[in-house]
Amino acid sequence: MDPFNIIIRPGGSQVDLNIHPQEGGNYKIIYHGALLGEIFIGSNGENWEAVTADELQPRGFPVYEYDESSGHQNLLLDQDVIDYIGREIARTQNQL
Repeated sequence: MDPFNIIIRPGGSQVDLNIHPQEGGNYKIIYHGALLGEIFIGSNGENWEAVTADELQPRGFPVYEYDESSGHQNLLLDQDVIDYIGREIARTQNQL
């Protein structure tokens, strides 16, 4: 499957993410050209879980590091953001 874009609004501000589907149902999350992490459905088959970029081997992507002078958001993969991304991925997949 080809990469696709989603929009989330954590804390009310719009964030555009690029999603790169991987084998096995995982999705790499790219924010402003850098790897934020990877998201996947957990072993229970219901809840979304994530691994941060620091825990992954980036394989060609720089790791996203927040810089307050960049104008980009300090986006953390907390459970609310993970769930938001997961819902948008599922919604997008259902439209294809």
